[in-house]
Order: sequence, then structure tokens, then C-alpha cells
Amino acid sequence: MKFFWLILFAVPAVGQNFSFKKLNSDTEVSFRGLDVISAKIAWVSGTGGTVLKTNDGGDTWENVSVPNSGEVDFRDIEVFDKNTAIVMGISSPAKFYKTINGGKSWRLVYFNEHKDIFFDGMSFWNKNNGIAFSDPINEKHYLIKTNDGGETWQEISSDGIPDKLDVEYGFAASGTGIPVLGNKTAWLGMGGLKSRVFKSTDGGINWIAIETPLIHGGQSTGIYSVAFKNKKVGVAVGGDYTDQNIPNTMIYTEDGGRTWHLPENKLDEYRECVTHIRGNTFIAVGPSGIDISKDNGKNWMIENRKIKNLTTIAFSRNSRIGFAAGKSGNIFKVIKN
Repeated sequence: MKFFWLILFAVPAVGQNFSFKKLNSDTEVSFRGLDVISAKIAWVSGTGGTVLKTNDGGDTWENVSVPNSGEVDFRDIEVFDKNTAIVMGISSPAKFYKTINGGKSWRLVYFNEHKDIFFDGMSFWNKNNGIAFSDPINEKHYLIKTNDGGETWQEISSDGIPDKLDVEYGFAASGTGIPVLGNKTAWLGMGGLKSRVFKSTDGGINWIAIETPLIHGGQSTGIYSVAFKNKKVGVAVGGDYTDQNIPNTMIYTEDGGRTWHLPENKLDEYRECVTHIRGNTFIAVGPSGIDISKDNGKNWMIENRKIKNLTTIAFSRNSRIGFAAGKSGNIFKVIKN
């Protein structure tokens, strides 16, 4: 095992609400997977089969990359405790690996070599029950589920999933397009011809689709990330990764996703990830910087425009300490002031 001692230094750009400390990851890979389970424990994953973890709040990071997986892009990671995690490889052949010993060894738990497979995100309700979604296969939305902690996965019948539009798919920008809450509630952000949110209340078996006002109509427009603070209040962000400055890239809901609204004060910039922190605060990141809302997504303000190219951000539940990661090996410790 190789350990990296990280040098922490304050980035000159400090917003009014958060401070950011950059960590030297000693790598140039692109990170898109991130899971934070406490102020001390976080894992990141990315290109080149890379997986890093910290058990001391980011002071040191250990390289626990999956052996012989240099061609795999791990765009999502789910961590259950300091020893147990699952990483999601996105495209054909799609590979999921699991560790139960802190990354000392990994086992292949899912393999799919269909030519159209392209996983966009994965979430778990608890240590046993999880769900993941791919871009459509054979013109049908494709989801899989597990009830044994990711040891085995089964395809979910398309009978209970709304029909695919002519142009419709998810986005694997940060693996956060499929949030879950409680024991069986899940949402799914989609894009293309329409920006729709799918919702299930029975563990992903049956879904309804709701159209939203978020930007849509293009090959790369749509919802890239969804976050809920409870079963009623949620936020979705996205846009178009080929056009960084376009309108209507943020929406919010107060009724569990039945209806979605544009913010009163919005920032018309592409965003790849949004997460809830505490209270009414949500934070979103993307190529141009970091934004926050203090009123459940109704109004947004600029938090930081000097830190760029972040792809993902996460906090442990009800914590003021989180992490953010992105391109060129960037990892930041994020502290709510």
C-alpha cells in the first residue's frame, strides 16, 4: 500500500459561507466518484481505476486502487464503513468491484459487456439494498438492483419504467443522478429531449416521470445531479457540458418531485453536482465554480469563482465538514463557516 501525505493550504478564494483547503492527491486523474461517511472517512474514485481513501479527515490518503483496472473509469463509489465499499465502472464492459477489507483486495461483483451499457449512477438505501442506472439499452431504460450489499445484481423489469423518449439518457458527471431516501424512495434525473425526473416509492420497481423546466432539447442537455434533504424538498442541477453558460440549469421541488420550479434568483451556469448540507443549505459545483442556496434552492448566490473544475461534492449527514473533488487530481476539504 502506498500512502500520500497531504499538504493542506488555504486557497486564496474563501467564500462567506465555506472555506476550502486543497489537498495534494499526488495524482492527475479525474475524480467523479465521492462518498463521505463522516468528518474523518471519505473515498474518491476516478479514471485509471483509481480509488483513494482517508480515515483521518483528509490529512493522509491511501491509494487503494483496483488492481489491473487501468482502463476503467470509476465514476461512482458507495462506502458503507471504513472497510466496505463498491465502485462503479461505467462503460462496456461495465464492472463493479467490492472490497470488505478497506481496499486491500477487490472482487468483481458485476460485469456487463453489452455494447450500449453506460452506467450513470448508483445509490444504496442501506447496507443491503441498492440500485444503479445505465443509459438505455434496446430503446428501454436500464436499471439494476441488489438486495445483498452488491454481491449480486438483477435487472429491473422495464414494465414498471416509463417509456424512453426518442432522445433520453442520464449523465455520469458525478454519479449523483439517482438519490434515495428512507427504505424505498428513489429519484432519477434524465436529459435529452426533455429534462424529466423519475420517481419510485417501491424500491425502483415502478416509476412515474415528471417533466421539469430545466434546460432540455439537445443531445447533452438535462439533469446531471439530484439531491433531496427529505422526502419533500429537493434540488436538481445540470445544463449542457458543451455550453457552460445557458439558462435554467437549476430547479427545486417542495412536494417530493411532483412539481419542479425555477429559482427566483438563479445562476445560469452548467453544474455537475449538488448536495444538501444542513438546514436549508444546498451547494452546487461545476467547471466555473461553486454556488450555494440557503433557502432550499429558491435563490442561489455565488460562493466561489476561483476554484474551478470540481465535479463532485459531498458531506456526511448533518456535518459541517465535507469534501469536493474534480479534474487534475483535485481534492478539497470543505468546511462550513
